[in-house]
Amino acid sequence: MSDRISAHRPAPRRGRPRGVTGIVGATLLAMAVAGCSMGPWGSGSGPSQPSSTAGSSGPASSRPRSSTGEQGPDSPVGACADAAAGMSLSAQVQTLYMGAVTQSSPGAGANELGQQMVGSVILVASPTSMSAAKNLTDALHRQDPEALIAVDQEGGEVAHLSGNGFTPIPSAAEQAALPVEQITENWTTWAGELGQAGINYDLAPVADVVAPEMTARNQPIGLLGRGYGQTPKDVTANAGAALTGMRNANILTSIKHFPGLGDVTENTDFAVAIDTTTTTDSDTVKVFADLAGNADSVMVSSAIYQQIDPDNPAVFSSTIVTGMLREQLGYQGVIISDDLGSAVALESYEVAERGTLFLRAGGDLALDVDPSTVNDMVRNTLDAAQSDEEFAAQITDKAARVLALKEQAGVYSCSG
Repeated sequence: MSDRISAHRPAPRRGRPRGVTGIVGATLLAMAVAGCSMGPWGSGSGPSQPSSTAGSSGPASSRPRSSTGEQGPDSPVGACADAAAGMSLSAQVQTLYMGAVTQSSPGAGANELGQQMVGSVILVASPTSMSAAKNLTDALHRQDPEALIAVDQEGGEVAHLSGNGFTPIPSAAEQAALPVEQITENWTTWAGELGQAGINYDLAPVADVVAPEMTARNQPIGLLGRGYGQTPKDVTANAGAALTGMRNANILTSIKHFPGLGDVTENTDFAVAIDTTTTTDSDTVKVFADLAGNADSVMVSSAIYQQIDPDNPAVFSSTIVTGMLREQLGYQGVIISDDLGSAVALESYEVAERGTLFLRAGGDLALDVDPSTVNDMVRNTLDAAQSDEEFAAQITDKAARVLALKEQAGVYSCSG
């Protein structure tokens, strides 16, 4: 998802981690219960709704960050861990999925959201103005006040929100020509506009390093001008400035695409991408280590890294997700996948199993931009967790991290 240009991604449908609301949700519940002993909305291992209540669904820029949700070296503890433990297993699993909305009209978008058994959603739709975007996100939050609403807004070729009310954002390559103070100031403004539009979470910035000799051959980053520089030092400084600006505006962030797409030639949206050079101690990997402390999440790529784990795409590699990102870099925040539903890089894997493979590898938030497959992924993960106590325990920990992220956005309160 993160590698596609503009609005050319399909979108998933969503469901509720807490309880079923509305006719569509009730219908899904009935269908799910009929299909298995504990459907996606079933009672499972705890109450169907955690005790906490939804937070404000207003602009993210007006909401302070929660100390419970701050990312850093600490594992999820306290109120968010308690809230996750109080949820049913099915609700926990749904919390770990991000779907998508492809429809720009408020009614159609809310209906699309209501079809998906997920806890977060990304706008694949491209509203044509600030007011149109706000009308859409308001409708989504009426459908589900606890929905974490994300967007893929980098600038340049990758931007879903534009038109009246939105300042045009130049590409990251163009931004990188500015002083870091200006990058921060610009992103404070741009992210503030996202908040005004009802967006909580920007899946940006790119932290991939594309060396000068790779720029013309690197399809996902270099050719699209998505990189913040051509050296680790420059990317760290410039992407870090973008992170600071987004944080100033209280918009959640995600650095991507770990452990780096700078040394591939193919775009994972359209082909299998293979990195033959990156190792666990490459300078390009250290960029993520340097930036992670100021990022709210880290997105893992779907490329294959031959020097690290030649047998698995990064999103399915416990060596990369757990061994490198969690253990080597010490990152304890939310780990989100790149698109698992439509990426051609993953076409050899059964679609329904992809979310489960990512979560088993150590990830927390599985992204699927295909409306026709996300519910199958959720059901597959639920089935796996019901038959595997160790995996079920991991699901609870993952849900605590995601709930902390939602609390930061102001759409959820772990303490009730």
